[in-house]
Amino acid sequence: MQVRESLEREVETCLERQLPDVDLREVSLIGPDHSGTLRVVVDHPDGVDHGICEQVTRALQAVGINDRYGIEVWSPGPEPPLRTREHFEQARGHRVALRIDEDRRRRSREGVLEAVTSDGVRIETTSGVIDVAFTAIRRARDKDGGQKC
Repeated sequence: MQVRESLEREVETCLERQLPDVDLREVSLIGPDHSGTLRVVVDHPDGVDHGICEQVTRALQAVGINDRYGIEVWSPGPEPPLRTREHFEQARGHRVALRIDEDRRRRSREGVLEAVTSDGVRIETTSGVIDVAFTAIRRARDKDGGQKC
């Protein structure tokens, strides 16, 4: 898990410096930790087109990430990933899908995002309202997000 987190920080820093209007939505490592393909999902206020994907790829190449990994850049698609507190804030009132660590197992939870607190989120599921700590969320998607492209 530390390799992915380190890569996420590296990609985030690169994009903040070189392409501040690009919103990093998700970083995935496909394959072995020290090789394979780095999949980066980004968003942009004007949508994500081939030009944005090319700019992101070149920015990541400029810092040497392509020396270690293949690079794929994707748009957020119809169910954008939720990675930051701001992403969750934007998704309030939307149906979300979460993969969480719960009782030492990974579980899926889906419901309407009611609130974002200082340490997590509150979602209304078919079986009631639950609070989920940010630290327990492994993956999150905005099921009502729509595609901006």
